[in-house]
Amino acid sequence: MLPINGKVSGPGYSWPDGKRIAVMVTFDFDAEYLRAGRAQSKGRQMGFTDLSRGQYGPHEGLARVLACLKETGVRSTFFIPGKVMEDYPGQVEEIVNAGHEVACHSYSHLLHYEMDKEDALEELEKSEELIKRFTGHRPVGYRGVLDQIDRSTLDLLKERGYLYDSTFKDCDWAYPFEDSDLIELPVEATMDDMTYWFFTFSNPAVRSMYTSREVFDSWSDEFDALSDEGDKLFILKLHPQLIGRGSRIQPLEELIRRMQEKGAWMATCEEVARYVLSKKETYHA
Repeated sequence: MLPINGKVSGPGYSWPDGKRIAVMVTFDFDAEYLRAGRAQSKGRQMGFTDLSRGQYGPHEGLARVLACLKETGVRSTFFIPGKVMEDYPGQVEEIVNAGHEVACHSYSHLLHYEMDKEDALEELEKSEELIKRFTGHRPVGYRGVLDQIDRSTLDLLKERGYLYDSTFKDCDWAYPFEDSDLIELPVEATMDDMTYWFFTFSNPAVRSMYTSREVFDSWSDEFDALSDEGDKLFILKLHPQLIGRGSRIQPLEELIRRMQEKGAWMATCEEVARYVLSKKETYHA
């Protein structure tokens, strides 16, 4: 467990133009490596059905996601493992051409609770090179695999000049780490579609299957509560293979439009992190 060593934004801190909440609709575009990483973390190997379910993301779900973002005018952040960029270059090009941010999500999407620095650096460098190949520049953001980040990787993010990480779960604020300019954009499992719709027969089986209305009502309630408090973040952590089902993409569009109508600042992770960094001196514990 990593220590919490950041400072949080205090009461009265506001977003641009007086917005009460910053909303980031983000996607972990993991394809089958989401399920490969999960199987590896349980000491198992991914079976055919999980391979096939994972491929639904690039084959079907991503197109619906991109259409939804275009229709609502939202720029998103896609966290993409290096292996996915190698296997699905056409889909990555579609994401980039649509104007979305691409951020680092490891190379292999395998979970390492503690890597030595050389291995962590290799994972980062391979992913960075691929992102640069598609976007023309190195990534500025990172999200850990399966909601985990090891100390070596966190240290490297600070050393290599990353702008932000989006892995911790410690609060509803954005905050800078005390020992660097790295900004943390915390996420939460209840705002992750994997919590509700990840399904596998593999051992151990997971049969989590909520109705779309249950999930979107919960997300809408959370948005309302944080917006009423003010100064907070609302980050949806979505996967094209899960949210990209026909019955789920329309409610997502409805939720986005509702948040827009209520005056949310809809932004990429990079945009929010740069704003937070520009206000770093106003933060207090």
